[in-house]
Amino acid sequence: MKQSVFEPIKIRLEILKANTLFSLKESLAYSLNNWGGLASTITYMLTYLVFLSALYGRVETIGGYRYSEALLFTLMVQLNFYLIWVWSMTNLEKLGYDIKTGKLDLILSKPLPSLWYVTFQKINLFTLIVEMWPATLPLLYLLFKHLDFSVTPLGLFYGALTLFLGQIATHCFQFLFTLLTFWTGESKGLTGISYQIAFFGSDAIPLEAFPKSVIFLGITAIPFLTHTALTTSYILGRTTSPFYLILALASTTIFLFIKIKAWNFALKHYASASS
Repeated sequence: MKQSVFEPIKIRLEILKANTLFSLKESLAYSLNNWGGLASTITYMLTYLVFLSALYGRVETIGGYRYSEALLFTLMVQLNFYLIWVWSMTNLEKLGYDIKTGKLDLILSKPLPSLWYVTFQKINLFTLIVEMWPATLPLLYLLFKHLDFSVTPLGLFYGALTLFLGQIATHCFQFLFTLLTFWTGESKGLTGISYQIAFFGSDAIPLEAFPKSVIFLGITAIPFLTHTALTTSYILGRTTSPFYLILALASTTIFLFIKIKAWNFALKHYASASS
């Protein structure tokens, strides 16, 4: 019987649904850990907001951003931090462990798209619901209280697209580092350095503070500016040209292509740790 052209899409959606539900059940099973994570994120956010308020009590702008704009920038930082951990970093750590222990053999023996499966083994939406939003409420309160900028529909649209592209490009960049585990046998250091590079300066420095050469580099070869800095700049209307958006789209497409090719290359040279 001829397979429908939609069958591969259906299989991938079913994998995504099953892994998301399992991740949710797994998170609910460890309530004490969840409360500890929530307390930690709330404490960090309150401390950071006190620091930011004290800083803007002495100066009017930092990197050209007023207090309210810095609050929006902080919101984007938090959103990207949680998103990258919800679907990317968790799975990269898991992939590194599976390669090291030989558990990847079991995954490869299953009749399913292996690259898709290892990319979305765990989707912890519980982290977004229980940890991110409660911890972000004080930030949202201050943002709306001091709101003194306007957002256009086009700017919001560009910002949403760059956030989406930035997440994918960042994941692909980090994925390439994790694949080195096939040869090194250890992934913790590789995953850690890939995270630091992919978020270099993006949690504190707005796009406008970087020279154009660094902006180009941070959107293409090392996508550390797309997910947060460029997103915020588009939303605020500081950047209006679609040039950087097109550049981010091209960069993300290339990263996806490299990810697929690198995965296939790594599998050809895979020597199971369990053998």
